Amino acid sequence: MNLLTTLAQRIVQEVTDIVQEEVIVCDESGIIAAASDKSRINMFHEGAELTVQNKEKLIITEDDVHKLQGVKPGLNLPIMMKGSVIGVIGITGKPENVLQFGQLIQRMTELIVQEAYSSERLDSKYRGLETFIYEWVNIQVLDEEFIERGEILGIQMSEKRKCVLIEVLNTAEATEQVVPLDQELSDLFREHLEMSAQEFIVPWGNGRFIFLHSTERKDGSYFSLRGSLERCQRETLRRYNMNIAAGIGQEADAPNKLYRSYFEAKRAMQAAKKTKRPTFYEELTLDIALSEVSDTAKETFVNRVLGSLRHDDELLETLMIYIKENQHLKNTARRLHIHINTLHYRLKKIETLTGSPVKQSDTFVSLYLALLFLREKL
Repeated sequence: MNLLTTLAQRIVQEVTDIVQEEVIVCDESGIIAAASDKSRINMFHEGAELTVQNKEKLIITEDDVHKLQGVKPGLNLPIMMKGSVIGVIGITGKPENVLQFGQLIQRMTELIVQEAYSSERLDSKYRGLETFIYEWVNIQVLDEEFIERGEILGIQMSEKRKCVLIEVLNTAEATEQVVPLDQELSDLFREHLEMSAQEFIVPWGNGRFIFLHSTERKDGSYFSLRGSLERCQRETLRRYNMNIAAGIGQEADAPNKLYRSYFEAKRAMQAAKKTKRPTFYEELTLDIALSEVSDTAKETFVNRVLGSLRHDDELLETLMIYIKENQHLKNTARRLHIHINTLHYRLKKIETLTGSPVKQSDTFVSLYLALLFLREKL
């Protein structure tokens, strides 16, 4: 493992806080990677080279300064990782003054490196998991090699799962804020979803996350998952003032069927954004039927039913509220903040433009479907 410049500088800063002396960090070839005296960075330090070769501390005296290249009096300590020297930390000063700190500084430095190394490996594992899950939900045929890759990542591929999509709503600004919060939000979701060892959640881009929920949990019922997702909603709103929606696909009883659950989760997400509550694919009725209608057929239907009305935002809003209020005139006028006579005028205008009475049952249904199709395009 090579010491990164950023990590080396962090070591210098933390050690300097303790010993109040000049500190350097060198790589395994003896080049100074970071130093409290910036002018020494990238210079060769022969004492560090000897420390790497001998794998033990080196005391540098005043006499050694004249014999060794690039050194100052002080103490050089090897930074060990899995039995190998990966670098050297040097403390400038009278040897008798800095020796007392030697073991402490060496151990502290190795802990910093170990922490960074573990974090890097964890990040690498999660990146591998993200890539694997992305491939998994987008392919229908899984070969033995793919199954083996999943097992290597710790995934029991035969376990039954559901795909759950979670998305931050609100504004584009809120979505931008999610990027630096990806890890925090992932941790929040893990906590409130009470994830088992065979459940996985990874960022999915643009304020989205994908959660592979195991249906083989003892508490893995329909209602338990809904309750957990609702807790995620409440806590995300409380901590970050962000609203989230969740769409849940049906169970995939074999690994090669997970793509279908993912597709269903995307469909359910469209409805969840409207209802603001976790939505299961099996709850969808009209949405599923309408999704089978081609875009061309939808466009033809909208033009035929709405005609020029499709370009009048005020009348479209009036019609949608009128439908949502179950044709109740007073409630519709109240929602629109208009006088009831104004509402009568608008409804009459809608009838003129469409050529059909809005209260007629078949017209009412046609207008509602046309509005749904039109909203998909907006």
